Amino acid sequence: MNQIRSPIDPPLSQPILSKFLIAFSIVIGILLILKTDVYIPFILFSLFCFLIVCFISLAIFYGFVRPKRKLRRPSEQFERIDWSTADDEFIVRYEKWNETRSPLVIAIHGWQSDSSSSEYRIQPFLDNGYHSVMIDLPGHGFSDGLKFWSAIECGERILSMLSNEAKNWDLKKISSVVLFGHSMGGFISLRHANRMSDLLPVPISRVYLESPMTSFPLVFKQRTSGSKIIARCISRIEMRWAYLRDGPDPDVKWNEFQVPEWGIPRIPICILQAKNDIALGPYHVELLLKNAADDWEIVIDPELQHNGKNRGNAVEQYNAWMSN
Repeated sequence: MNQIRSPIDPPLSQPILSKFLIAFSIVIGILLILKTDVYIPFILFSLFCFLIVCFISLAIFYGFVRPKRKLRRPSEQFERIDWSTADDEFIVRYEKWNETRSPLVIAIHGWQSDSSSSEYRIQPFLDNGYHSVMIDLPGHGFSDGLKFWSAIECGERILSMLSNEAKNWDLKKISSVVLFGHSMGGFISLRHANRMSDLLPVPISRVYLESPMTSFPLVFKQRTSGSKIIARCISRIEMRWAYLRDGPDPDVKWNEFQVPEWGIPRIPICILQAKNDIALGPYHVELLLKNAADDWEIVIDPELQHNGKNRGNAVEQYNAWMSN
C-alpha cells in the first residue's frame, strides 16, 4: 500500500570554509582595531569587503546544493505513486496508463521544477496516446530532498525506483519506451539513459532532450560571473569539500560533470533547443554537438522558450519525430 506524506528535507550539508572565514575575519578585525589607533577606517573597509565576499560565497553554495521546492502536482489524470528507498527516502512519480497497447514516455523535469512542468512539455506524446511516467527529482515537487543535491545521486535514486517499480507494469500494454529530459532532466538523462535502458523490461528506443544542460562547471561559471566572480573560488572549494563529505561518489572529479566525461547515451537522441535560451545560453548544446553521433537529430527552435509555457514549434517537431 502506497504511503502519502509531505516531502522531507534532511539537514543541509554545511559550508564550513565560508563560516570559518567569516568568524576568523571578524575576530582578526576586532583584535586589529583594539591594538591600533590608526588605519581603523581601512581595517573596517577591508573587513566589510571580505565579509561581503564570504556571504556571496554562502549564497552561491546554498543556491546550488538545495533547490527551491515548489509543491505542485500535475492534473488529476495522473496517479501519484510514492516509492521509498531502504532508508525511507521517498521518490514521487505520476503515472497515466491507457487501455490499449502504446509507447511509454518517462519524463524528468528541470532544476527547481516538478512534474507539473513535465506534463505540458510531454503533451504531444499524451495526445498521441502514449502512456506516461513523470518523476519528481529529489528535492523537487513532493520527492524527499538530499543533504547535498547532486545529479549523480538523483539519477541513482531514479534507477533504484525504476528497477523495483517497473516490475509492476503491465508489459503487454507497452510497445516501446522513450525517455524525455528537460534542462537538468536532460543532464541526468545523458548520464543514466544507458543504465535505465538496461534495467527496464522494455529497453529505451529513443531519448528526447529539450534545452538540455550538459556541463555543471559551465553552469557554475555562468552563475558566478560579474560581482560574484571573487567569491567563485571560495564557493567552488566549499562545494567540493561538501561533496566529498556528503556526495554519492567522491571519485568523480569537477571536470567530469560535463559531457563527454559525464556520459552520452548509445541510444538515438532527438534534441530540441531553444535558440534564445535565457537560462543556459547556446553553450550547452554546442558542447553536445561536438560529441554528436550520426543517428542524432538536432533542431534549434527560434520561438521556443527555456522556461514558461511558450512552446514555440515544439508540438509540431515532436509530432514529426514520433511519426518517423
